[in-house]
Amino acid sequence: MTDYTVYALSAEERRKYYAVSVLILLAMALLFYRNALAAVFGLPFIRAMEKRWAARKAEKRREALLDGFRDALYSLSTSISAGRQLPEAVRWAAVQAGETAGPASDIAVELFRIASLYDEAHTEIETLLQDFARRSGLEEIRQFADVCDICRKTGADLEKVALTGAELILDRIHFRREVRMLTAQKKLDTMLLVALPLLILLFLNACAPAYLAVLYRGAAGRLIMTVCLLTVFGALALSLRMIEVTM
Repeated sequence: MTDYTVYALSAEERRKYYAVSVLILLAMALLFYRNALAAVFGLPFIRAMEKRWAARKAEKRREALLDGFRDALYSLSTSISAGRQLPEAVRWAAVQAGETAGPASDIAVELFRIASLYDEAHTEIETLLQDFARRSGLEEIRQFADVCDICRKTGADLEKVALTGAELILDRIHFRREVRMLTAQKKLDTMLLVALPLLILLFLNACAPAYLAVLYRGAAGRLIMTVCLLTVFGALALSLRMIEVTM
């Protein structure tokens, strides 16, 4: 069973990550020090950022899972309003997810697993949904699983309560998606602003290398370039931290 709150990089993903990271380090070393050996000092940084990259991959996977769950929730709502019981609605949502997102998509795999365990192991469908919600790490899925579980325990009208809950959850998913689009635009703007001084430095190195020669000689020049490099990456980290939205 997949825990969507963590992500284990595959061997191929690790190779790609280290290859790209080393190339970036070499580019920064040549740009700021005109010495490829300076990239060696950034190797510990690459190792430390590997966990951050894995966490970002896990976040992207949860975003894709949430998008799939949004579509599945539409199917579940339609099935329940048509009079189907929850297990039948989940089974139908699994079929729909397999057709739209593909049978190998996370949401299709999870829904097919829930339907199979209900049929074969006779596990309560609400328990299976609660387990999926716990592993997903998504508040929207947890809320839907809680609604279904409360309806089972209290004998409430599943059709009325589930449809109302699904509508509220869909509104929340829509709002989260809009926020995600806005933050993505801000992150792109930040990347462009951070790239601007690097492009200027590259342009000056290409067109007038003698103009910057003093910054590449002696301890004072290298110290200034180090401060500039740290300032650029510090500004990038601070900007990304400021526009990060937790929901």
